[in-house]
Amino acid sequence: MRLYLIPITSRRTLIYGQRLNKITHAVPSYMDKVSAKAAKLWLSWESAEKGWQKKVAEYGNKLFDRIPYEEWALKSIPPLSARRPEELTTPSTPVEVIYPPSIISPSQIPSILRSLGTSSKAYHKRHLVWSCIGMPIVVPFALVPVIPNLPFFYLAYRAFCHWKALLGAKHLEWLATKAQENDAVLKAVGSNVLDAVYERRRLSAANRVGLDRRTDWMQGGRDGADRLLIEAEDAQEIAKALDFPELAVECERACKQISEEMKLPSNPAAAEKTSVPMHTEIVNEKPKSQ
Repeated sequence: MRLYLIPITSRRTLIYGQRLNKITHAVPSYMDKVSAKAAKLWLSWESAEKGWQKKVAEYGNKLFDRIPYEEWALKSIPPLSARRPEELTTPSTPVEVIYPPSIISPSQIPSILRSLGTSSKAYHKRHLVWSCIGMPIVVPFALVPVIPNLPFFYLAYRAFCHWKALLGAKHLEWLATKAQENDAVLKAVGSNVLDAVYERRRLSAANRVGLDRRTDWMQGGRDGADRLLIEAEDAQEIAKALDFPELAVECERACKQISEEMKLPSNPAAAEKTSVPMHTEIVNEKPKSQ
């Protein structure tokens, strides 16, 4: 597995997992079969020219866009069960962590992983429980002719998503704990090409608002406000630089969601309603060259 740490703001970081050498089983698991069938069905609904299937797919995709980017990120982390039993005690292969060295210090990576793994556990547990409670309540909707029980399937899907996110969070916690015991568990790999994207944004900010110092740029200037370090239009460049196309969608999603949150009034009610508490403080010191 390889992890990517992409700082979106001076306090929030996107993490995304890439599975390497994925083990394929001769007989697909039940969950694999269900996921494949659901994906095929959804694709057929999206491809429909008209009808209720097309409408459901359109509204469904809008709902998916509102799912917090942190949840998509945690779902990308494979569960601990994907590891071989002997690796649960002593990991044999270090996990690569790709990060921008001018923004994040290597010594901070374990604490960042732990923060990302623990900060939203209560959120996903709570919503998993409520999704499971809601499923039997909406079962009577199955009596509606022609149209399938969409509320039930939606709640089942959301329960599955929260469960997957919890498994990913547990894996991150495990990695952070093992990294404290053994430095060889994580392999920090600073990316110069990723750094170049942030440097270009920093220079742009310097020309626009006069934040010429790196610390001023990352700390939001004199007022210390949270600041976007990259924009949605940088997503494709980041994905291309890291040769990981899937990352483009996630970076763009994270930037757009955080940008919208920053436009909202800064009051506790709005913050609680619109964001999942998964903030990560980034060390604003450029590490020494290695």
